[in-house]
Amino acid sequence: MRLNTRAFGMAAGATAAVLFTVCSLALAVAPDATTAFFGYLVHMDLSGLPRTLTFGSFIGGLVAWMLGTTITFGLAAAIYNRLIGVEAAAAVTTRHEAAARPA
Repeated sequence: MRLNTRAFGMAAGATAAVLFTVCSLALAVAPDATTAFFGYLVHMDLSGLPRTLTFGSFIGGLVAWMLGTTITFGLAAAIYNRLIGVEAAAAVTTRHEAAARPA
């Protein structure tokens, strides 16, 4: 099954945008708890790091994450499609070789 590269990339980018927005909202509502939670995820004490969330940094981060994720997952889908094409070609070649062998 081939992937629609553009649709897969756009879906991943939209998902990243939603997750980034949820993360930013959590940081705005409960900065200490959010920082502690993400510190647990990366096994670090992040409490000493400054947490600056402005409208500009939100928009910049949102665009960067959305575009970066869209490009990354679009590239992953293109590579996947290329690899299954190579696999399918190898399977066809193997079938032809088996059919050409004398019984």
